[in-house]
This record gives sequence, C-alpha cells and structure tokens, in this order.
Amino acid sequence: LLHDFPDELRADIAMHLNKDILQLPLFSSASRGCLRSLSLHIKTSFCAPGEYLIRHGDALHAQHFVLKDGMVLAIL
Repeated sequence: LLHDFPDELRADIAMHLNKDILQLPLFSSASRGCLRSLSLHIKTSFCAPGEYLIRHGDALHAQHFVLKDGMVLAIL
C-alpha cells in the first residue's frame, strides 16, 4: 500500500511506524535524513514464544532487533 504514495509521505509514515526502533541509542547520532531512509527498510515481524528466529550457521542478510515491551533484548 505504501508504494503508491509519494516518497516524502512514505518516509513520514515509516518514521512514525518505526519510531520506537529509531529512538534506540544506536541511532542517536544519525541525521534525520538517515533515519528517514532507514525507516523505509525496516520490516516488523512477530514470533511466538519458543519460535526460532535464526539457527546456528544461518546466513544473516539483515540486522535483527529483538524487542519486548519497548526494551531491546538482543541485536542479531
């Protein structure tokens, strides 16, 4: 759905949807332009308790943040 909107509007929506992640200390020195660009690439997924996110030996193609109640539990 977002792909049909103009770039500026997509970035504004993505910034709002991903504000909890973008406020992490990791991104504190990033410029607003950098955060806008990053926000367009963030994908949220939810996992059930006991579900494997990755397994030993898996190739990672992205950085994963494990969040619970707004707290970062792990960065993969």
